[in-house]
Formats: sequence, structure tokens, C-alpha cells
Amino acid sequence: MKAVVFYAPGDIRIEERPEPSPKRDNIIIEIMCCLICGTDLKIYHSGNPRVKPPQILGHELAGKIVHIGQDAAGKYSLGERVTLATTVACGKCAYCRMGLGNMCPDAQPLGCGRDGGFAALMELPAEAVRGGNVIPAEGSCPDEVIAFSEPLSCAINAQDIIQVGEGDKVLVIGGGPLGAINAELAKVRGAQVLLSNRSRPRLEMLSGLKDIQLSASSGADLHDAVMEFTGGVGADKVIVCAPSAPAMEQALSLARKGGWISYFASLPRGMSDLTLDSRLIHYNELRVAGSSDSRPEHVAEAVRILESGEFNAVAILTHRIPLEQFMDGLRLMEEKTCLKVAVYPQGA
Repeated sequence: MKAVVFYAPGDIRIEERPEPSPKRDNIIIEIMCCLICGTDLKIYHSGNPRVKPPQILGHELAGKIVHIGQDAAGKYSLGERVTLATTVACGKCAYCRMGLGNMCPDAQPLGCGRDGGFAALMELPAEAVRGGNVIPAEGSCPDEVIAFSEPLSCAINAQDIIQVGEGDKVLVIGGGPLGAINAELAKVRGAQVLLSNRSRPRLEMLSGLKDIQLSASSGADLHDAVMEFTGGVGADKVIVCAPSAPAMEQALSLARKGGWISYFASLPRGMSDLTLDSRLIHYNELRVAGSSDSRPEHVAEAVRILESGEFNAVAILTHRIPLEQFMDGLRLMEEKTCLKVAVYPQGA
């Protein structure tokens, strides 16, 4: 089968790979659609300690079950459409016992620590089956929409932590794919949303998001835009989706007193130090939170939202390509001339 295989930074090949072998304790799925993630681009440029070359990438996907081992029988059925919670936790450590499998230090992410979904077929090992990482998606919405379940689940985790809800005024900083996903999710939750991005061409790509206010402001202009948006109070919730230290630092001054700041984006190792005004945190009683990845319950909630039709995934999906054009999709991401790119291993 053809697959997208990482060998080293700057070396990704589309090549023939052996099909996964049916076993008594595994599940095999036929991949219908897999989205390119910013993580895939980072791996291409810099590698990742968890990725052991040669490894098939891809973790934002929809597929249908074509093999169920006898030890995995009973919960799933052949031909059933599924998506994945991609962090396969150990199930034994202190964090797993607390119900925080996304924090598991021994987790093996599918598409990062194990072979992923940029291929015709993908094996789901026994650990993923036992851990509840296989999530049914039986509704009628397209595969490319169900493939949003994984990135949407990460936004659900982040917004659960900072309690985004009805009537909130939410500022999302950064208009990349995950900024768009966070903005759309906050709207689904009943919030009023201001989405800020410095690039006007990027804002043009975001124009399909309905009932979300867009702004090209930055720096002092962004502060003015937020004050206008919130009647001079500041945002209830600020979600930083731009991998930018200045944006993370400024976020404190854009939240209202008692507001929340979510550092959804991450900064590169060795470049992640920030200078924060502790007086703002102290006197304004600000709550600063991080979020990382998601758990199966978040993916199940993402599937429910996507199948309800409330979330406008189609407005965030800008390109559709066959597997053979994967490198073209990476180039679109490098050039920031796309939002989400869908890859079809069975042909676009």
C-alpha cells in the first residue's frame, strides 16, 4: 500500500509499505480521509523524539473497520465508520488513574509514536482498543468532516478547562486552522467571538466563518479592538492559538478582571520563556491555563458536535488532495495559503 513515511527532518517519502497484519487483538481500518496537522509540518522540519523512522504519519482521520480480531470482538462491527482519540495512554500511571490520560508520560500517540493514517490501511493496536481510543462515527456527515474530530477534541479540552460558555465574549488570537476551530467551537457554545490575525490574506480565507467578528489588528490596535468588542471591559476568555511569545504576553492585558487566558498554542523548546506582568495576574485575578491534546471523551463530544451540523467544518477545509500530492499539501501549509488540507488515501 502507498503511505506517507517520515525518515528524517526534510525527508518524507511517499512509498509502498506492507499492509498491517490482522491479529487476534487488533483492529484494522481503511482510511477514507486524513487531515494534515501542524504537528505533521513540525515533524517534517524538526522531527519529534517520539517518531521512530521510518514511520507513517497522520492522526486526524476517518476510516471504516475492515478487520476485528477475536479478542476485540463485540464492541465494534465490520464496515463501521470510526475516528480516533490518538493518545494511547498506559492506563496505569498516576495521571491515568486520575482520568488524565492525555497527560500520561508513557503515552504512544497514533501517527507519532505509532504508524498513522496517511496510508490506505492503519492498524489500531490492542492498547488503543482497550483504552477506548476507537470512537464510532455512525452519522451521515462526510468523512472529511468526521476527520475534524481530533483537532476539535483538543479545542474542546481547552475550552472545558477555561469554561467557555453561553454569553462569553471570547477573543481568539491566531487565524490558523486551530484558531478557526476554536472560534467556531466557542460560537457553538454560545459565545460571541472576535478572531484576530495580522494577515489580511488569512482573514480572507476565514471569511466563510459566519457570525464571527474578524480583525487584522495587532499590538495596541488589538487592545483597542478588544475594548470596542467588549464595551471597555476586556474579554471573558482569551485563547492564544498563535505560536507567538508577544501574543501570549499581551493576552493578559486583553482579558477582563477575573478572566481566563488559555495558552492553546505552544512555543518551540528553548524559545518558550515569557515576560509576564505579575501585577495584572495578581490584581485582576486572572487565571492562566494550558491545555494539551485530548482524551476519548473529548473526541466523542467532537463527533456529536460534528454530526449535529452546528460546527462549520467545511468553511475551514480549503484543499482536498490525493495521497500522492501530500508534499503539495505541506507546501500550502508552509506558505500559509490554506487552512485545513484533506488527504484521501483512496483517491480524492
